[in-house]
Amino acid sequence: MSRHNHFLQVTSVLVMLAASAVLRAQGVAAPTLPTNPLTADELSAQRYLRSITVALPKEREDDTWRIGGSQHNNLSKRYQLAFSGYAAAALGMRTPAYPTLTAAIIDDIIRRMLKKDVWIYVKDYWGDKPWFPDPCYDENIMYTGHLLHLMAFYELFSGDDKYRRDGFDFVWDDKTTIHYDVQKLIDVTVRQMRDNSSGGVSCEPDLIFFPCNNHPQIALFIYEQLGLGNWQAERSRWEQTALKSYASPLLGGGAIKLVYQRKYKFMFPRGHIGLDGWSLLWYQPWATNVADAQRLWRESVKCIQWDKFSHDTEDVCRGKATCMDPANVPPTATASFMAAAARALGDDATATRFETFLDRYLRRDNDLFYLDLDREWRIGCTANRISALAIRNGSDFRALLRTQQLPNQGPHVVEVAPTGIAVADAVFADGVLRIGLGGAGPATVRLGGISMPPKTVTPATATFANNAITIPDVGGQCTITLAF
Repeated sequence: MSRHNHFLQVTSVLVMLAASAVLRAQGVAAPTLPTNPLTADELSAQRYLRSITVALPKEREDDTWRIGGSQHNNLSKRYQLAFSGYAAAALGMRTPAYPTLTAAIIDDIIRRMLKKDVWIYVKDYWGDKPWFPDPCYDENIMYTGHLLHLMAFYELFSGDDKYRRDGFDFVWDDKTTIHYDVQKLIDVTVRQMRDNSSGGVSCEPDLIFFPCNNHPQIALFIYEQLGLGNWQAERSRWEQTALKSYASPLLGGGAIKLVYQRKYKFMFPRGHIGLDGWSLLWYQPWATNVADAQRLWRESVKCIQWDKFSHDTEDVCRGKATCMDPANVPPTATASFMAAAARALGDDATATRFETFLDRYLRRDNDLFYLDLDREWRIGCTANRISALAIRNGSDFRALLRTQQLPNQGPHVVEVAPTGIAVADAVFADGVLRIGLGGAGPATVRLGGISMPPKTVTPATATFANNAITIPDVGGQCTITLAF
């Protein structure tokens, strides 16, 4: 073994030991990732996510991503990008020995998130601040929380620490570039958690929303498992505040109050069930006790006005609904969050009702799975619908946050050719790598993480050479096993 490989092996062991220590301190058993194969619909959903990111032709860029207008509202590009990354992770966690496609989609989304047109709105909120145009220094967790969440997912799937090691740039103009790395982003986020009496971080100036503060908590949880630090105290402080202060709006509308005004210490006394869905979908993975999320969910279900989700409802909404006034959020957007949250919290009956409403718009065109909605809402609603589908079929974000089985460890699939070949199954366990393919052959599967050639390859028609498997005929579906 080379000194470099030995160093990587030792580093991996130390990281896993650190993760084990954190989990023991939390009193949480480390689950294994769900590995049941992806269904035909899930593979079509994965192709849709690929089609709007890494495989998007330049001539379709504007038609796909020219959304959100001024980027101040609920349909802003940052949200549609982030939800798409989370949907990719929902699917990718079930093929842990094939992290490449998931990592590539999330990496493409991160690069899009860093473009100025996504965060240009900072000039309107913080243009007079000494740190301008830095989009991360203070507040703006509605952007920085998602960015950190996506970077944590990217490193979890890829094993690539480039956003920690090399960092990334925010380019405002030819004269102004702000350099960050993951650690700096963590530091500015945690500083605000400690400085704010609630333990939360503002989205817009002085406005602290429950859903936005889930995303940095998820990221910090993942980075704890990777051995970067311990933020249990900050997590506990915010969770206690949120559970005590945001529940039970006096004026109804949902189970969670819309927002807290930090400067005037005022909690807006009304809720919105779409906000409940967003909040609880992403609170469930990091919650100390799932029962707390389930309790809030039961209250949210009581607030549902099912007549708004009937077959007679007009769902296409071109109103630019703002965070403070979500009245113009279309029922499809609300239903997409509620369906995914219901699946995450084990309420399959409620999830099915919302999915039935959404699926009037479901299309399976060109082997893609998506909701045929107005462009402003299509991507985000589809992404949430994909997350609901994946969770229904076994994906589990709570398990993903706590697993010690990082998807990129051991023998794994690096590349599949041609691009029409889908990977529905990819698991390495007990010395056996199992790969389930779909499509038309011949196909070539290139492997990584191999220190020695396999002892056996099944089926006999498959050949192995130079860390690649060649399959003369996939024949629609084919399962390959390699024993090491």
